[in-house]
Amino acid sequence: MHKQKNLISAIVLTLFFVTTSCTPDEDMVPGTGDGTMGMLFKLQGNSATAANARTTATGLQFTDGFIQIRELELELEGDFDTEGLPAAGSFDDDDDEDGDEWEYEIKFDEIKKVTFDQFDSDADFFIQIPEGIYKEIEMEIDLIDYQNEPSIQLNGTYTNGDNEEVPFRYEYFGDEIDFEVEIEAENGGFRVDRVNNPLILFELIPSRWFSTISGAELDDADLDETGVMVISRTSNVSIYRRISDKIAVDAEIEIEID
Repeated sequence: MHKQKNLISAIVLTLFFVTTSCTPDEDMVPGTGDGTMGMLFKLQGNSATAANARTTATGLQFTDGFIQIRELELELEGDFDTEGLPAAGSFDDDDDEDGDEWEYEIKFDEIKKVTFDQFDSDADFFIQIPEGIYKEIEMEIDLIDYQNEPSIQLNGTYTNGDNEEVPFRYEYFGDEIDFEVEIEAENGGFRVDRVNNPLILFELIPSRWFSTISGAELDDADLDETGVMVISRTSNVSIYRRISDKIAVDAEIEIEID
């Protein structure tokens, strides 16, 4: 049983335990240990209607997007094999009286661009951690813009007051927004090894990111020369700031496992 503690988060985090017989090498992020943990990013569809249904308040339809990940910062707590852990890591003695928390970073060989939509159900990548029984796993996903592309991009359409469909694109450049995840066992612990592989599903809910934006504001938004409503730090700035603030506030989530 999973308890979602942050009910208003713009991200729904679900943890599945699955058995993976084979992981493609290109999807494996270099880490340490023989335990495998998968990551899947997905847009949440509208459960009341079709998967591509528009939100009722503003006529928004979210289709796809991407994030760009620079590195993962991990904090592991539990009973696990410390042999072979990165020398750059360290035990967090300030917060951990038992000395069983280990902090380290996993760096990608190159910036990891992760695309998402409402339909993909395959893991975007896997990381390796030591086999063991964990009380808690904390992860910070550090984002960064790269090669003239933003850290976060979200695409979709908006149907305005004249019933015209206008494409839009939200772009966030910078590294100030990180996704923070905490998975905690309420009783005992949860096992991660070569057989028990958690798959973390990040279900993004962009309608909440746009929840403070009115239809009138979107009707009045500027379009670029191709007719696209670009929402960025240089275009439709007021809308951009409120969406970015909403993402930043809702980027930290926690679940408990009974």
